[in-house]
Amino acid sequence: MATALPPPSSAARPGAKPAERANVQHLLLFHEDPPTPWLKTVATECGAQGVERIGNLGFRLVGVRRPERAAEVVLIDAPEAYDWALVPAARKVTDFAMLVCDMDATLIENECVDELAALLPDPAPVLALTRAAMEGQIPVEDSLRRRIDALGGMPERAIRGIVAQRIVVRPGVERLMRLARTAGWPIVLATGGFAQFAEPIADRLGIKELLCNRLDIADERLKGTFSGSIVDGPSKALAVANVAKRLGTKMRQIVALGDGANDAVLLRNAGLSVGIRPKPVIADLATHSLNHAPLDAVWYLAGGE
Repeated sequence: MATALPPPSSAARPGAKPAERANVQHLLLFHEDPPTPWLKTVATECGAQGVERIGNLGFRLVGVRRPERAAEVVLIDAPEAYDWALVPAARKVTDFAMLVCDMDATLIENECVDELAALLPDPAPVLALTRAAMEGQIPVEDSLRRRIDALGGMPERAIRGIVAQRIVVRPGVERLMRLARTAGWPIVLATGGFAQFAEPIADRLGIKELLCNRLDIADERLKGTFSGSIVDGPSKALAVANVAKRLGTKMRQIVALGDGANDAVLLRNAGLSVGIRPKPVIADLATHSLNHAPLDAVWYLAGGE
């Protein structure tokens, strides 16, 4: 798509002072084919010094001189299903050294326990407990234990069927994993979910570091209990911190992805946090949020080219 916009340029003028260069920001617009008038208006009103295409994900408006205008301007005649973000021009992927991802409703579109609950005569109580926990309305551990108790007696084969037939990895995940490995970032899947789901997903995506719980099984049926300690926000954050320490990574070097309340502590501690279709509690604290863009957009939020 051609636009009558300035050509790509450096993020700061050659003679700019160091402090001035440090404050320069780029505006990222994630939409596969944004209307030219909208793109041109945003670039002009925000004072972009140049425009660069970001693969098939959208555009980078380089070195915007009026970043404070972005929140207002992007709403004017905007297309449906777009995301935007202001990122420091100085941010580079070499600033980071680890990618940590939640699983349910983050790397995958599903909530695995809800998929199991859908096989119950009345799944509504389990679904309500999931929503309440992810929105921070009730303690995550209480919600999880009550949901798993409701699944007691279900055949283990139901899990295999869901993994094979219903689990959907979000668009862009595989490419994000490849880019992260190219950058030398270890990838950690950290979930309050369960190994019976997480292990095949991690295998599919080539993820070696897996932090999760495990559903208890007896006589090929769910017992209604689980083993493991990764449940609420503090326990998940502590588990990740232990992995980071073992790998020699500082928390400020972590890119963390999540969607719900049990991701809050991890995302708050990470150097770069991205809410993936986040619940309000996460949208309020994450560095950036993605509601529509494929997950490889995270690479560009982290300063990737």
